[in-house]
Amino acid sequence: GRGFPFYDRQDRSLVEMVNSVVNLPASDTSLTLLSNLFDPVLHPNGIKRLAVSREERITYAVVNLLESLEEGSREKRLEALGTLYDEVLYSAGTEFRINTGRLLIQIMKELVRARGNFLLQEKLAHDFRRASSGNPRIVRKLLASYNLLEMPEDGSQITFDNHVHDSHTKGRKSPTHLIMDAWVKGIRSLTVVYYNHVEAGPAHELLEAARIVGISVRIGIEFSCSFYGRRAKFIWAPQNFASTEEFVSFLQKPHIEHLMHEGYEVSLFREGIIFELLDNFNRERHASMNREYDIRLPNLSRDEFDRFVARGQASRLHLAEFIFRKMFPLLEKRSLELV
Repeated sequence: GRGFPFYDRQDRSLVEMVNSVVNLPASDTSLTLLSNLFDPVLHPNGIKRLAVSREERITYAVVNLLESLEEGSREKRLEALGTLYDEVLYSAGTEFRINTGRLLIQIMKELVRARGNFLLQEKLAHDFRRASSGNPRIVRKLLASYNLLEMPEDGSQITFDNHVHDSHTKGRKSPTHLIMDAWVKGIRSLTVVYYNHVEAGPAHELLEAARIVGISVRIGIEFSCSFYGRRAKFIWAPQNFASTEEFVSFLQKPHIEHLMHEGYEVSLFREGIIFELLDNFNRERHASMNREYDIRLPNLSRDEFDRFVARGQASRLHLAEFIFRKMFPLLEKRSLELV
């Protein structure tokens, strides 16, 4: 039917299963069963294995991690990450399990996001089933095709990124998503940078997600100051904490709470500047850009921009991306009219 000849019935069945899990309403009883099976005390090779297929369990865990980044779902994301990590590692019947697990998560992410393109989903499902075997030769070949480097199974690689952001500043990924993607890429050490302050909730989620997958994470806070008449930036990265709870307790010390509050006020001030830039665009550039490109771009809405930034800290990068996303469809439509 719809697939290429080398995609068999099992590939199509996996695609249909993935799409059905993604599209299930929250009230569906089968979704409730899957949710109940994600109790942290249940081992992947126990009753879960008898009740639901491994592919379906991995699908559900990935869907949970890719869901909305709404506040209040941190614990759910951490549980999903822990379950997914257990599924791809402990249920893998291979000594090549870490590389196999990284690959399975990457393929399943792409398979979920490819909804609407059935042929692409079939290819991804075919790759997923091949990777599930854990055969080192097959996994190595697929790692290369998905632009993932093979990493030592003992986790001894020296791979790091000392300046990344999550969705609480100018990034787009929740702390859990950031850690999951870092693990998939084989990164062993991260420094996640926040501007002016960091809250206990995001810090807890970040450090717990890192603990689950065995990644070393430092939290850095970037400050600006006046230095001989010029503006200088520096990053403060507290260290030597034995646990997530110890770092969170550190943030709750009175003098640190005061510092974080002062930093929060600075962030609010800088966000106000970004909203002033948005207003200036509406006043000074909006009409001229409409004339120059012969489009009808409406005035930019503060509320819509605020929703676009979500829980991040509004920045010039956010504003530029927001304007681009508003203008690009109009420019594309205009270019087609001129053809």
